[in-house]
Amino acid sequence: MVQQQVYDDEIDLREYIEVILKHWKLIILVTILMGAAAMAFSYSQKPIYEAKTTILVRSGGSSSNMSQFAGLAGLAGISLPSAGSMGDITELIQSKAVAAKVVEDLKLRERIKGWDDPRVEDVQLAAAVSGMLKKPKTSGNIVELKVEYTDPKLTAEIANGFAAALSYYFNKLNFTEALLKKEYIESQLPRVESELMTAEQRMKKFTLLSPRGASASTLNLMGGSQGIEVARLTRELDIQNTVYSMLRKEYETVKLEESKEIPPFSVVDEAVVPIAPSKPKVKLNTMIGLVLGLFSGTFLAFFMEYWEKSGGK
Repeated sequence: MVQQQVYDDEIDLREYIEVILKHWKLIILVTILMGAAAMAFSYSQKPIYEAKTTILVRSGGSSSNMSQFAGLAGLAGISLPSAGSMGDITELIQSKAVAAKVVEDLKLRERIKGWDDPRVEDVQLAAAVSGMLKKPKTSGNIVELKVEYTDPKLTAEIANGFAAALSYYFNKLNFTEALLKKEYIESQLPRVESELMTAEQRMKKFTLLSPRGASASTLNLMGGSQGIEVARLTRELDIQNTVYSMLRKEYETVKLEESKEIPPFSVVDEAVVPIAPSKPKVKLNTMIGLVLGLFSGTFLAFFMEYWEKSGGK
């Protein structure tokens, strides 16, 4: 039984080979045609160039700033998920606000054919530029940006433009937070100073009107209504002093923060003008076409053999 099975397998294999040899011209023809078609299709496509820029996200002092990055982005109308420093940066890069900044800085409306049409809105242009950017890849503290476009020089400029726009928006968000804090403290300082002066005046007046001009500590030891009143005035004065000191200290800190324009990242490798297009991949597409042609030709050969044996029925 085993020998019979082996013998049957040999007959089947011999039949397959005979079919392939019988229709080898058809198989080769289909293979060549599909390979040529894939090559012709590849050459008919407009070349796409790719440019890459690499960003290093620094750790350390900037980490505290980045922990608040998603919240600060809302001040500029950018909605970011709370995903940590790396997630915040990659989401900001892909935002429409950054893409719009790239369009503005590189004057793409004037440089790209068809974009100068007044009927084309800025939002559409930002979406188009955002579509040129591939999803950023992160590895450790490294963020890799890749841009694809048909013009090699402009591709490199857009890739570097995204890095510059990222730096701009981080500085803007950081400055906005410091500016808001400064404006708030400046609006509160006059009120706190006034309340502190009022508390000082009340304490001074109460002390002067006390018997024989006794000091506040003496009145406090005397007890009774005078002791209670001086304790209340002393507590109020201490509170106003604490609030005023805290605001003044925070004000000086915010003024330093306002002058900071150090982003938590730096460009490691700027994008350069690509020499050769990255798409279409002519060799790869041609090889795929040849492989598909080989399978298609073989399938067609066996189908024709079956058709002949069945008498075309």
